[in-house]
Amino acid sequence: MKRKICILGTYHVYQYLAPRDRYRAKVKALISLHSVDLVAEEATAIEGTTFYAKELVDECKLTLNFDISWENVDLTKDERGEVEDGKTLRIEPFIESAFETIREWIWVERVSKKMKNSALLICGFAHTFSVSEKFRWAGFEVETHTYFDPQDDERIKDAR
Repeated sequence: MKRKICILGTYHVYQYLAPRDRYRAKVKALISLHSVDLVAEEATAIEGTTFYAKELVDECKLTLNFDISWENVDLTKDERGEVEDGKTLRIEPFIESAFETIREWIWVERVSKKMKNSALLICGFAHTFSVSEKFRWAGFEVETHTYFDPQDDERIKDAR
């Protein structure tokens, strides 16, 4: 039986900035639907922040007795410095580079090592489909979702 990965691509600000009931509901629904044992996030760039998904994992442990954990699977700042990024081609607003490919393969490896049967990876929207393909190549059953909410966008503007 293949291990399962659900990829949730979104704007990073949805992960940590301003209260977002709908985002929390979406993440909680995906945790439940896929019976995930790991919630992984691309979360290094915003160190010192509490992520909504981590809070949900803690709630699930207490209230639902889920065997579940949360993990930041992105490169640390030190690790980022060790990856050569000399061949970056920037086409605004998108970035294509060897660095991004390396990062995504590291996520695949880290998620694979940390999970048991099913995981949810939350990442920036720009990574959604490329990292999904990497997981397919690694033998995973993959499902992709995105999250964007105009009401949340208004809350983000108000919070700044």
